Amino acid sequence: MTVVFMHHDVIDASKAQRSGFCGVGAEVYKVTLAQFREQIAGLAAAFPGKGPALDPGAPFALTFDDGGASATEVVAEVLAARGWKAHFFVVTGVLGMRGFVSVSGLRMLVGQGHTVGTHTVTHPHRLQALPYAHIVREWRDSRERLSDLLGQSVHCGSVPGGYCSRAVRRAAAQAGLSLLLTSEPTVRRYESDGVAVQGRFAVSGRDPAESAVRLAQQAYARGMRALRWQALGVAKNALGPVYPAVREGLLRLRA
Repeated sequence: MTVVFMHHDVIDASKAQRSGFCGVGAEVYKVTLAQFREQIAGLAAAFPGKGPALDPGAPFALTFDDGGASATEVVAEVLAARGWKAHFFVVTGVLGMRGFVSVSGLRMLVGQGHTVGTHTVTHPHRLQALPYAHIVREWRDSRERLSDLLGQSVHCGSVPGGYCSRAVRRAAAQAGLSLLLTSEPTVRRYESDGVAVQGRFAVSGRDPAESAVRLAQQAYARGMRALRWQALGVAKNALGPVYPAVREGLLRLRA
């Protein structure tokens, strides 16, 4: 059983750093460098001698979505201090733009032993709502570009926005992916429509640092996170295409 964590950006305030997408919805998933270090230290203490990996025998794994610049500017340095490896999922349409990792940065990550995968070309908010041929292009074009840039085959991807469906899985397999990571908070990995599917537990800036250890150790904590995710899924299905705008509005009011 492996608990897979889904991170986005890690912000080092001392660098006046911009990383990843902007907006209230994106800001929720940005954690500070202090928070990230505390989370990593907590996991290291809870699982001595163990490191992150997407292997069945590993207690936890670390993934980072979007391809924000903090992947190379902050995250890689923190992980290197412990010899830990992670998976970085990149939106190829923003590669090298302000706030996002560069091609040389991606190559540096691979050279350090990390895994790079696709997070689609354009990061659609509702990937599953697109025509099937468009979904295939999102996976295929991003996978092929990354494979060309890195000089090695890219075989894994993560679903943007938390939306997944049979069409998304089938398209990923057709595009040449063998592993697809979702936003569903579960430890279960299963085969579906020609691709292996693995759930993840989101890490946000509002989570106490110790919550990562609780999720890794406690079935109860994982169950509560799953119930919250299921309730959110009801809202997503009910609101359909207007859900992102409603969510952003609520987050602005809360802020």
